[in-house]
Amino acid sequence: MSSPANRVVSIGLVDDSPRDRDHLRALLRHYEAENPVTLRISEFSDGAGLLENYQHAYDIVLLDIQMEGIDGMRTAAEIRRMDAGVIIIFVTKTAQYAVTGYSVQALSYLLKPVTSFALGSEMDRGIAELGRRERESILVGPRSAPRRVDIADILYIESRRHQLIVHTTSDDIAFNAALKEYDDLLEPRRFFRSHSSYLVNLRHLVAIDGEDSVMSNGDRVRISRSRKKALLDALTSYIGGRLV
Repeated sequence: MSSPANRVVSIGLVDDSPRDRDHLRALLRHYEAENPVTLRISEFSDGAGLLENYQHAYDIVLLDIQMEGIDGMRTAAEIRRMDAGVIIIFVTKTAQYAVTGYSVQALSYLLKPVTSFALGSEMDRGIAELGRRERESILVGPRSAPRRVDIADILYIESRRHQLIVHTTSDDIAFNAALKEYDDLLEPRRFFRSHSSYLVNLRHLVAIDGEDSVMSNGDRVRISRSRKKALLDALTSYIGGRLV
């Protein structure tokens, strides 16, 4: 059982070689055993599988470059169209492909056959980057007196009578604004528009009870019927859907 101090990291592992997937999975499990992390690994045999019904659910994607069908570079380009925040680490047999990774903001690349040391080093870098991003903050509140709030501390944002209420772990901040202003900013950071009036942080969503999201502070946030399935899919992927 994971220690409460363990960090949960969602991994998308994409490689068309079953042998290479097995090898990378074994290295990831070894890394997990040696570090205070819990890895939720979702495996895909090609880029199309990852892209189908893509959710903002992965912290890190390990992506093979040379694959049949949609190759790794095309897959990464499509990911970037939908998700600016996920960390991409390319896996390749040939170092010449690594340079092109800059066009899709890849963190780095691993050269096959991947060693435990190399994967561990890149996982360390990726997790350090995740930690840095989680400390990102945004300005909320009236334009005359904005406040800086850590994104990780936002539970959900509510739209009510032409006002926004930002519910945080410490207090609520109300001001005049439109919820749409925060959609594009927060969706890549694991937020989900569960209702026309609510944008919820998946980190703080602890349960779905009927037509409500139950947040970590006990608040119940309404879910639109038309968005419930998509929310369930996003939450399942975030906590480790299709686990192996």
